[in-house]
Amino acid sequence: MQQVQGFIVILDISGYTRFVRAHNLRHVPLYGKRFSRMNEAHAEQVVTDLLETIVGAMGDIVRVEKFEGDAVLLSAMSEAPHAFALQLVDRLQAIFPSFHERVHELAFCRTCLCDCCQQMGQLRVKAIAHYGPFLVKTMLGMRELAGQEMIRAHRLLKNNVEGHEYLLLTDSVVQLGEVQGALELSPQTEFDDDLGETKVWVHRPPIHSRFEDTQPAPYPQRVRQMWSYFRESKDELPARPG
Repeated sequence: MQQVQGFIVILDISGYTRFVRAHNLRHVPLYGKRFSRMNEAHAEQVVTDLLETIVGAMGDIVRVEKFEGDAVLLSAMSEAPHAFALQLVDRLQAIFPSFHERVHELAFCRTCLCDCCQQMGQLRVKAIAHYGPFLVKTMLGMRELAGQEMIRAHRLLKNNVEGHEYLLLTDSVVQLGEVQGALELSPQTEFDDDLGETKVWVHRPPIHSRFEDTQPAPYPQRVRQMWSYFRESKDELPARPG
């Protein structure tokens, strides 16, 4: 076990639970259970795709530690943390247009009947970044991060920030990188019964969503794209009529 000083980053896709379980499809006669299975399978595939997209936007400056359902935990350590903090914030800003561009590219999924494909345009992404000490340990041959500051970073996912898409930086990141002049930030204080107060800074990126403005391709082309994209699904159902 080793204690290190570094950056903790969590990228989270907002609206995932609603995305998967918007309706109780199991009660629909005849096709209910099949629709429900397909809905979950398609939701998992789309969310995995989007997580891979935003991790790719971060580049190789961070290490992927763990995928946590609709979120991903990353870490980074640097011998020049002041300069690295600015670089990290720059990469974090890049995930928002990358995320929405990928959602835009997947607009053909709306040809599918399942609920998740119909509502994927409602998905958003949020990012949490914290700097502090944490433990690196090995459990059953796998690397694991632990410690109070790791807990703090995860609990900041449940915060009082309005909206579902934002970049949240703890004061330790902002002061370290002097990023206040680099982007527009709003101060806020979060409180936890166990950890006390944490000062955070919130940045709201420009609206990038293009999903609703997408001009659909011809129907046969969308069907082919949809079937190709979900070809690994065992529960494919006919597409919606043109």
